[in-house]
Amino acid sequence: MDRKSIVGIGLAILVFVFAQHQQLKHQRLNPAPATPSTSSEAQASTTPSAAPTTAPETAAAIPAAPAAPLEAAPTATVPEETQVVGNGAVDYTFTNLGGGIASLKLLNHQGAQPGERMVLNNGASHPIGALVLHPEKAPNTPYTVTVDGDRVICETTVPPGISVKKTYTLNRDPKAAYRLGLEVVFQNKSAGAVDYPAYYVFTGLAHLLHGSDVPMYIGFDYFAGHSNSFITPNWFDAGRIPLIGIETSAAKPFYAQSPGNVLWAGVRNQYFTTMLLPEGTTGQGVWARQVPGKLDEHDVKGIEGFLEMPGFKLVPGETVRKNFTVYSGPAELEALAALGSNATAMTYLDRWWITRTVGTVLLRSMNTLQGFLHSYAWAIIVLTFIVRGLLWPIQGRANRSMKRMQLLMPKQTELRDKYKDDPARMNQEVMKLYKQYGVNPLSGCLPMLIQIPIFIGFYSMLGTAVELRNSSFLWVHDLSRPDTIFFLAGFPVNILPIAMALTMVWQMQLTPKAGDPSQQKIMMLMPLIFVVFTYNFASALALYYTVQNLLSILQLYVTRNQPMPALEKTKK
Repeated sequence: MDRKSIVGIGLAILVFVFAQHQQLKHQRLNPAPATPSTSSEAQASTTPSAAPTTAPETAAAIPAAPAAPLEAAPTATVPEETQVVGNGAVDYTFTNLGGGIASLKLLNHQGAQPGERMVLNNGASHPIGALVLHPEKAPNTPYTVTVDGDRVICETTVPPGISVKKTYTLNRDPKAAYRLGLEVVFQNKSAGAVDYPAYYVFTGLAHLLHGSDVPMYIGFDYFAGHSNSFITPNWFDAGRIPLIGIETSAAKPFYAQSPGNVLWAGVRNQYFTTMLLPEGTTGQGVWARQVPGKLDEHDVKGIEGFLEMPGFKLVPGETVRKNFTVYSGPAELEALAALGSNATAMTYLDRWWITRTVGTVLLRSMNTLQGFLHSYAWAIIVLTFIVRGLLWPIQGRANRSMKRMQLLMPKQTELRDKYKDDPARMNQEVMKLYKQYGVNPLSGCLPMLIQIPIFIGFYSMLGTAVELRNSSFLWVHDLSRPDTIFFLAGFPVNILPIAMALTMVWQMQLTPKAGDPSQQKIMMLMPLIFVVFTYNFASALALYYTVQNLLSILQLYVTRNQPMPALEKTKK
């Protein structure tokens, strides 16, 4: 591959990576208009911290609000009671304040620190499954909680006499261990008819797990109609002109949309998600807000959200049942696919057609190889060999064509000197020269066009594959995180990105020099730019790209040792 092709590949990849960061940093949709009163209320009720806290502290942080029709009394005078119920894969902590899941511990997934288990929804303003009428100011309604085997029953009564009974049913099937059923039964025990308004169901809280996690993957996601929408915590920030800092738009206290036909809604971080899927019906809207917190003494941003369900009318004695599926666990492609309702759109791989096709194939191939090799690192290396082997003949033809282009360079130089004052004529003569000798100047583009989607697929897959968490290889403790071996003056020293850059420099030294000096200067910057983009990314990506560079170098050596092709004019 010539230097123009390498420059093209690098620039295309960098444009893709930059576009991802920008697209996930700013939401595509506009916020629903907010009245001044609800805006101030939302700002006042934002949870003070997304850092792990105990459940009582979370309850105390929620401001008390006067009781209103269809809402129970404030929780300020009600002590919290919790019960832990597990199914072997998840320990759910249920709370009476809100009648839902205050937090859940994933027993098969390591937490932020060695020896810990992963905990989701800890520090949220509401438990998962909480029902509220006004999410920006709602207190947690007190419930009575009863455990009956694999069922957890939460009951309460709200004015003017509506009985609310929520039944959570745990799943002991290992293939469905991270989902549970939620049935909500509303019964009118009053003497008159009641118009129960639209209500919101809490979907969960997501925030950073490690300081090295990629913030752009954290967000609130929902699927309405035929597509999904995704917002990150940065969506709520005031708009500012980069570098200058002048504010261009005010900060937004909350996000609210009413698109109708909402199949599911939830929150996710880089590897885990909690989501709510209505059964037999759909939601009518969503609501979310930013949640500030602390991680390693640094300010971080989280996000929590609600699914809005349509209201209904209850005559005296009438009962209405609503059913949901709650999924709380790793954002694994197969597990989400089993949920139906286009739940795989929650995964990062489902965001673009390239990642949906190429990334999914690569993920399933990596998991299949891991089943034989019992190592994700070796699975990535072998997969890289396989992909490079499939591209070897195509790249070989491109390299041979590049050599023929080299032989034509003296003739091209003569034409450029001869027609330097007539660029149009010069291009015509150069193209005629290519035709005379049967050289295709675009032959080096095919490997480039193939390699771009493959890199994008690897980039997306390796950055979000929960399977890679805590997978070790040589000095790498976790393939889903940077391979930091020590800190130098507070700066992390990561070996694999540095090795990747060195192999890129080696590859450039072996590639025949062509093009003008400006192209060569861009080439010299490529390793540095790639290091910047991948330095704090998952070390699995740097491992793949380093192996890929080494195989490219091997092919360049093989090609260089082959005899130069004969340059002959084609027969007319």
